[in-house]
Amino acid sequence: MNVFMIGLGSMGDTLPFVTIGQEMARRGHQVTFLGNEHFRDFILKRGLGFETVITKESYQAFVDAQMSQSRIASLRQMGFMLMETFQRTVDLLEERYVPGQTVACAQAYAMGARIAQEKFGLPLATAHLQPQWFRSLHSMPPIDYWPMFLKRGVQSILDFFIDKRVGKSVMDIRATFGKPRVKGTMRKWWVSPTCHFGLFPDWFAPPQPDWPKNVVLPGFPLPKESFEKFDMSEVNAFLEAGEPPLVFTQSSLSKEAHEYFATSIDIAQRTRSRAIFLTPHPELLPSTIPDGMRYFPYVPLEHLLSRAKAHLHHGGIGTIAHTLKAGIPQITVPMVYDQPDNSLRLEPLKVSINLKPSQYRAAKIAPRLAELVGSDQVQARCKDYAQRIERSDPLGTMADTLERLAEGKPIVSIT
Repeated sequence: MNVFMIGLGSMGDTLPFVTIGQEMARRGHQVTFLGNEHFRDFILKRGLGFETVITKESYQAFVDAQMSQSRIASLRQMGFMLMETFQRTVDLLEERYVPGQTVACAQAYAMGARIAQEKFGLPLATAHLQPQWFRSLHSMPPIDYWPMFLKRGVQSILDFFIDKRVGKSVMDIRATFGKPRVKGTMRKWWVSPTCHFGLFPDWFAPPQPDWPKNVVLPGFPLPKESFEKFDMSEVNAFLEAGEPPLVFTQSSLSKEAHEYFATSIDIAQRTRSRAIFLTPHPELLPSTIPDGMRYFPYVPLEHLLSRAKAHLHHGGIGTIAHTLKAGIPQITVPMVYDQPDNSLRLEPLKVSINLKPSQYRAAKIAPRLAELVGSDQVQARCKDYAQRIERSDPLGTMADTLERLAEGKPIVSIT
């Protein structure tokens, strides 16, 4: 069977689809990844085929906009980047489509795959990496306390701006093969009506009455083993030299974290903790790091977190998943995009503290962190969620579902 995995944008958007693709390849299927040329070599080394739908130049323009600290500029550039992928994705899928022997799994905003589904009947499962994208009026943690009319108003404004550019691009392509225009591209159209994955467990984001039909929640699609061989000798030497450290990370696309890391050093000192700081931007850290603390540009979280005392981070969905799997407490300091929503959904599990960047102050955080880490109840809950993740088989569930979808068999959904 020919399997197409489609993940656009950053490494965080790419990794889940690479993981699922590897599981499909282990089952003997021919897997091709459609995605960001920036990660071409990474994907090829993992045994998957690759086709470019986002060029390095287009992705770099998005990264530059992100680094400009202008939210509007980065969102606009993201829209331009996505629109460039739509026709290219349709053409690639149409060229390689073999009826009865082809299936695709695509990030929902990789809308070229959804167009292909309508144009020539491609069996397709779309996917949301984060609960926020389900657009529920019943569960939107950052604005749950708003009255319903305001929630609807916010969604209507979002629909207006999406339809104005990205939606128009989609509808123009659909019009070439006779499909009528749809208002509310994200609200009414962009998920597959036959199968849609939410890449998280139901205990993290329970299903809501206004979710789409045929939703499957397999759990966090974390790799069964590390994506890569990584020289842990220097990290291990530090870990073995003392007590488990605090781990502090921030988004790989964030250059707004100078104060975050300076405060993090202060927190580690106040709690008398050893610490590891992870960021690809060393210029964000103070020029001198105290004894008992180390900076690394990158360490695979699956190798590190199970040996840490707690994890303080930005609230990305993959980072939350890895921390839950490691069974340690966490403090989130979300900055952009889905991070606030993810962090608020983590709070009911009672294994974390969620803070705005303005609240991240060492004098207040240090005692709260000490209480979080020292709580037997928190530690027990952390262990419970780690065991839930360990017992689940999200990759197997997704692979089974994609195989059934390709064969035209009914899927096991929750909606």
